[in-house]
Amino acid sequence: MLQNLTEEQIVQLAPDAASVKAGKGLAVKSKWPLLHFSQRAVWGHCQGSGKNPYQTVVDMNEIAFRCSCPSRKFPCKHGLGLLLLYAAHPELFSSEEEPDWVSEWLSKREAKAEKKEQKAKSDKPVDEEAQARRAASRHKKVLDGIDDLQIWIKDLLRNGLLNVPERAYSLFDNIARRMVDAQATGLVNRLRAIQEIDFYKESWKYILTDRLSKLYLLSESYRHIDAQPEDWKWEIRTQIGYPQSKEEVLAGEGVRDEWMVVHRRVSDQNGVRMSAYWLYGKESRRFAVYLDFTAPGKLPDFNLLPGSTYSAEICYYKGVAQIRGLLRDYSPSDNRFIPEFCHDLDEATSLYRKTMRENPFVEEIPMLVDNLRIASKGKDLYLLDAAGKAVVAEVDDAIKTDILAITGGKPFSVFILAGNVVWQLKSIWSESEFYSWKDEIN
Repeated sequence: MLQNLTEEQIVQLAPDAASVKAGKGLAVKSKWPLLHFSQRAVWGHCQGSGKNPYQTVVDMNEIAFRCSCPSRKFPCKHGLGLLLLYAAHPELFSSEEEPDWVSEWLSKREAKAEKKEQKAKSDKPVDEEAQARRAASRHKKVLDGIDDLQIWIKDLLRNGLLNVPERAYSLFDNIARRMVDAQATGLVNRLRAIQEIDFYKESWKYILTDRLSKLYLLSESYRHIDAQPEDWKWEIRTQIGYPQSKEEVLAGEGVRDEWMVVHRRVSDQNGVRMSAYWLYGKESRRFAVYLDFTAPGKLPDFNLLPGSTYSAEICYYKGVAQIRGLLRDYSPSDNRFIPEFCHDLDEATSLYRKTMRENPFVEEIPMLVDNLRIASKGKDLYLLDAAGKAVVAEVDDAIKTDILAITGGKPFSVFILAGNVVWQLKSIWSESEFYSWKDEIN
């Protein structure tokens, strides 16, 4: 089944603005002497400056690209151009049997996916004694690191926080390196998040104290992990940085549903491209976050398109939050739907507080809220409901302009990532049409 994609969805796959512009320039029939499709893919020949045209193919089931051009960008302008042309003018593509260069690539992708699935299901012999020794060694390293971290936090508070902004870039380096040595990557990430606070904003004091408090609470929770119930043990260990293997997660019980991709965020982590996809289940009414990590020069395992729906079983990682998950038995679906929304900001705020009470270590709470407008007051931007209740919102200026143009000032529905100080507006529904913006953090 070939997916019906919009230009907005395809643009979000582009690595940069230059690729979008170049791809749109190639989305014309005159650039493609050959255009075909099958049940699995679309492909074509794009005439470049050389004698032979570039061979370009897009896997339409899992949205992946391959092109014979020398570009190091993924996807390249030819892949984007081909997909944009298909989205706008599918009638230009004729149904044909897949040529060898298309079928071989698709078959390799399917074989790789099958191999991954078999590996996930395979039972490996475990040396329990060696495993226990490694676990005890790491536990001691983490505890020793926590001793140093708590001393550092107390010293920081004793000396005062007002001069933190001017020392931010050097203040956290040594303690972050110490947490790396302690194998507590979750604590490293929280320290980096503190270091990256925008200290030019008036809210920095609230954000700093909130993040320091949670950092201390998490470290203290690990000290008493043996006294915690099982779900909290998993939550604390995961927050500290202990991994849960994909095999373990996929072996657990899954949630079968139609899942809509309501947002996608792309960030760079030490050269590794991380794509975070927020999904919402039609029947379960649950959120899930799927994280995909891609090494430089490699194609991502998945390209889930915001606004699209997928039939999938999601297996959640263990813990209290249970929001991060892995996809099992995934395929595109034509079963589009409008999610269930909170009716107003009172209901959304109650949901936020309930979630924070249940798990104070959550940094972002995904929420869907209906019947909102955006309003400005000074430098601040607010989300405003029909009753006049408002919350501080974070929206890029360009996106704010887009929203006003799309909605014409009328109420709309939103997908929000709610934090302690600001709520980030990520996607909207206006008159049943879905709009999402590229979210890229470098």
